[in-house]
Amino acid sequence: MKKIIFTVLSVLIISVFVACQKKELQGQAQQKMPKLKKEAVLVTETLTDSASKKVGPIECTSVITVDYPTKGNKYLLNSIREWIIDWTYANDSIALDDPAAILKDYNKNSMKELIPMAEEVISERDTNEDERQMGYAQEMTIKKIYENDFLVTFMVTTYGYWGGAHGGASAWGTTFRKSDGKVLDHIFRNDKQTEIQEMITKDLQKYFEVNSWEELKEHLFVDEYATSVPMPQGDPYIENDSVVFCYQQYEIGAYAIGMPASKLAIKDLKKMLAPSFLKLLNSHSTK
Repeated sequence: MKKIIFTVLSVLIISVFVACQKKELQGQAQQKMPKLKKEAVLVTETLTDSASKKVGPIECTSVITVDYPTKGNKYLLNSIREWIIDWTYANDSIALDDPAAILKDYNKNSMKELIPMAEEVISERDTNEDERQMGYAQEMTIKKIYENDFLVTFMVTTYGYWGGAHGGASAWGTTFRKSDGKVLDHIFRNDKQTEIQEMITKDLQKYFEVNSWEELKEHLFVDEYATSVPMPQGDPYIENDSVVFCYQQYEIGAYAIGMPASKLAIKDLKKMLAPSFLKLLNSHSTK
């Protein structure tokens, strides 16, 4: 009888110990996977600066407009401000809380490029009427285009005219994680690129109002044996409930097609998203 009682007590003790260990492990797991908190709205101030100088008959102009972050998570503020300095090629010795100096440095550097171009044209006496009328110009706009509780997206658009038939433009979007300012440049699983390219291809058929890949190829610069469009040079970014893929001028077609963009709904991409990005989306209250 004593042996039986001892055995029963031993089993009970072991069961209690295992249960306690399980609770402890569950508690540790919960600590390792905290629910992301909602971050405050990123406050920005729209600032503009310009510079101009006439070189003979050619007007040289530089303009920059920036939605500059002024209030929010300090990690996010620093990340976006440093990103803005990189884009504007401003002197990295400029303080991050001095946006006016950043904008002025951009215009100073732009004019250093534009004025010698105009002077060279005048010295060679080959300035045509169109160039005299249009002038030489460089413009940059950095705008906050989307924000939710956990993400914020900025868009950089540029335009330049340096003579010739037409100017050049570009558009680049970047999405930041608000909790720490990390650039979200790994949105998709590496093994899903082919499927994503196929989805972009179908979406671009709507953009060009065609019904097949063969018809679409007639508008693009792609290999004759290609079965879909390539991924864009720039990283995709988040806008509203979509992932946006933007192609630059001449990237997949002639100047006339502009900068084609494909917007794919996030809900249709869930199986292709990288685990870290999917976790961030699932923490969002409005799935």
